[in-house]
Amino acid sequence: MNDKAFNDVLNCPSLPSLPAVAAKLIELTGDPNVQMSEIAKTVQQDQALAGKVLKTVNSSYYGLPNRCGSIDRAMGYLGLNTVKSLVLGFSLVECTNQSDNEGFDLVSHWRRTLMGATASRTLAQMFRLSDKDEVFTAALFQDMGMLANFTALKDQYLGVISGIEHGNVSDREQDELGFTHSKMGAELARKWSLPDNIADAIEFHHAPDRANDGDIEMIRAVSLGTQVAEALCVENPKAAIRKIESKTREWFPKQQIDIEELFEEVNESSKELASLFNTEIGEVKDVQTLMAQAQDRGLEHQISMQRQTENLEREAFTDGLTQIPNRKEFDKLINTAYSSQMSSGTPFAVLFFDADKFKSVNDTHGHAVGDAVLIELANRTTKTVGSEGTVCRYGGEEFGVILPGYGTIKAAMMAERVRSEIASTPFDIRNCDEGPDELPVTVSIGVSAVDSGPADRLTKPEQIVSEADEGVYAAKAAGRNNVQVWSPSGIGVKQAPSQPDTAGSVTQSESSDIVIPEGDGVVREILLVEDDAMAATLLITLLSRKTDIKVRWLKSGDEAIELFKMSIQDQTRPADVVVCDLNLPCVNGFDVYRSFAGHGLNRQLPFFLLTAHAPEEIEAEATALGITQCVTKMDFTKNLGKWIKELTKPTELTKAA
Repeated sequence: MNDKAFNDVLNCPSLPSLPAVAAKLIELTGDPNVQMSEIAKTVQQDQALAGKVLKTVNSSYYGLPNRCGSIDRAMGYLGLNTVKSLVLGFSLVECTNQSDNEGFDLVSHWRRTLMGATASRTLAQMFRLSDKDEVFTAALFQDMGMLANFTALKDQYLGVISGIEHGNVSDREQDELGFTHSKMGAELARKWSLPDNIADAIEFHHAPDRANDGDIEMIRAVSLGTQVAEALCVENPKAAIRKIESKTREWFPKQQIDIEELFEEVNESSKELASLFNTEIGEVKDVQTLMAQAQDRGLEHQISMQRQTENLEREAFTDGLTQIPNRKEFDKLINTAYSSQMSSGTPFAVLFFDADKFKSVNDTHGHAVGDAVLIELANRTTKTVGSEGTVCRYGGEEFGVILPGYGTIKAAMMAERVRSEIASTPFDIRNCDEGPDELPVTVSIGVSAVDSGPADRLTKPEQIVSEADEGVYAAKAAGRNNVQVWSPSGIGVKQAPSQPDTAGSVTQSESSDIVIPEGDGVVREILLVEDDAMAATLLITLLSRKTDIKVRWLKSGDEAIELFKMSIQDQTRPADVVVCDLNLPCVNGFDVYRSFAGHGLNRQLPFFLLTAHAPEEIEAEATALGITQCVTKMDFTKNLGKWIKELTKPTELTKAA
């Protein structure tokens, strides 16, 4: 990169800068402890800006059921990021319009920018990404590097970009200047203290495959939105449409998009947004004419009929309220999973759940609130399960999740994550005319998998669904808001769990009839579960210096859970003592212990939990679960002699053995 030219542009004194309110908003939203009222007060200090935001919020672009009269109410209805994206968007228009842009085609620039932003937001919503308004903001700022380059280089830059389509601008910039507008825009975003994920999306929106980390899905959504804008602006969009379809299949394989419907929505939304932003974007092409240019007219009717058929088929298998697969699709998928298991032995699992005391929601607050709860249940579950499985609305308040390739323990952990995600935060139902602003919701989940019992027990696909449904009844009987796993003996379904069970625990005791060989009380091997290589190496080194105890190191909780399962199947001891870190990714130390205890290993082997902080903070939960002892990593390594004695001395478990 030509560092001197790059720095000359970046440090040009005539570059635009964000207005004070926008800069203050970025600073405030970077503080996780900031109060919403403080953010609203900051925005309202600029009455003109606040008025523009409220006008936009109340437009058909957002489609609020009730009119919103204040910034803090707007944040309540649509979320902080929506208001933030609008403030930054209006600020970007203001600061660029105040610059000397004579000679630069601002009309084409804003047409491409607003189309790209609305397309990116629409795609993010379709793909159920984490925050569509963060994607919208990134797309709005994606080409500000072009304005910066023009401001600093004027005619030199016009000569670089003149006469070429936008998709080829980056290559020409790199050849002529030694850097691209994407790189300049990202650096300017960082200079303005915009969030890193927005800066990354700006930097890689023309080359998303070069992004190695960060919010990859956000970068891809902005890139696809850019390609949609390009298709709507070029003379012949055929190549651009093919690229959009190809990249969608590659990046979001579970999603389907209707190009024509997407183009229509982007066209209308960008025109409305341009009016709200008081920005000229020129003539917007007619979508039908554009599509006719992209395909042979002889195929147009055939494609239209095929699209109608596909839409009808999609509607037939989609729940109208929650927009997730319906009972019909669930039955189809469970039959497919069962057939695959019968033909090739591919395992699968089913989660079945419903909302606790849902009837009281409808009776107390009305069916509109009940519908809002069901929609949010579907959203949270789909977000948690992701691409690992398919979430379906089975009927009423009942939902089913099909998890191909999952065994019992992994499915139970997924069920616990779903339960926790739903119970973690009250549902926001302020958009409903009746009822409170928030409503706490919990679910009771039943789990069954092919390996929850002998595989030959399954003679039809409905059996595994029925088993998971038994788990739901058991979860209700156990106090609701918990997960229960089916087993042939009924343990965890019809009988009380063997350990204290609190709401939210996973019960699994299918191994109660398996006998693990008794040990002699001498510790020869420690199973260490630790994801931090440096911490594991330190412990292994210290133990090898002071004892002849062998250490078996596993780098994840998933590996430990799989080892416990194999130990039960092989009737072998996984080790003489388990030492496990609490803070493991995905499956933490508590989850590992639940699997350990669920297989009955806690009756024969000690389990030590290592924590980063004082164990008193988690001692109550550890004690309730039955963990042998908690100790900090620092204390464990500093006083290793003490802990070796603790590990090797006969315990009540080994005495009993």
